[in-house]
Amino acid sequence: MIAAHWQTALFALAGLGITALYALFLPPLPMQVVLLAPLVAILGLPHGALDLPIAEALWPLDSPGRKLMFAALYLGLSGAVVGVWLLLPAVALLAFLAYSALHFSDDWAGEVPSLRWSGGLATVGAPALLHHGEVETIFAVLAPREGAALASDAVALAGALALLMLAASVLASPRARGAAALEQATLWAVAAALPPLMYFAVYFCALHSIRHFTATMAAVPDGRRALLVAVVLSAMVTLVGLLALRYGATGTMTTMSEQGIRVIFIGLAALTVPHMILVDRFRRTDSAPA
Repeated sequence: MIAAHWQTALFALAGLGITALYALFLPPLPMQVVLLAPLVAILGLPHGALDLPIAEALWPLDSPGRKLMFAALYLGLSGAVVGVWLLLPAVALLAFLAYSALHFSDDWAGEVPSLRWSGGLATVGAPALLHHGEVETIFAVLAPREGAALASDAVALAGALALLMLAASVLASPRARGAAALEQATLWAVAAALPPLMYFAVYFCALHSIRHFTATMAAVPDGRRALLVAVVLSAMVTLVGLLALRYGATGTMTTMSEQGIRVIFIGLAALTVPHMILVDRFRRTDSAPA
């Protein structure tokens, strides 16, 4: 999708503001987790909560039974992702990073193709290239140490490739010297200035979610109802996450921050697979946003 100027400006301002706050308070990792969870819940989850209105635009979900069937399929896919993560965490982590890069590349889908892929790779690769040790520490919470090291090395390599692609695109093509290039330059600046979790919060909440949410709201048939559904579903998912964290949290602050990282990222991984399938199908229809 083509970048809207106000979204580019909002992303840059959010990056500047959060960087200033980080410089003032220097929150440790447990506090970063505490800050990340509500930001993702309030600003990030609503864009995924539009999946039901998207499904209603695709298929005749005009009865409670059909809605329940859709919910069962959606949650079944999510549950399968969680099951794979519990059985094969290293494989699941690598797969999550790969399909996240693919999904996030859609933020620049209408741009020069090289900018689309440099953006998708940078979203996951920039923090690993610039803060490799911190990213490996976070990944080690999500997978065994060997798998975490492999994943951090792989995404750092992806980040280096993304940076080269961005520079080559801007130098080679005047079409690439626009809002998308500015957003990706901002992405790299935020990744350099902030620790990985705070970088992710800025990108996910201040660019990706807002871009997806506004495009989808403009395309679904009943925007007001879609907004209500998004609010209700986001509240429900947030409550489930808080309950999982509340009743599963034990031990020290460090242990609880690790549990928080697992809830946030495994939860996002579980929701992203059915979300990506729906969004891809929706964009292939005539009602999809440009």
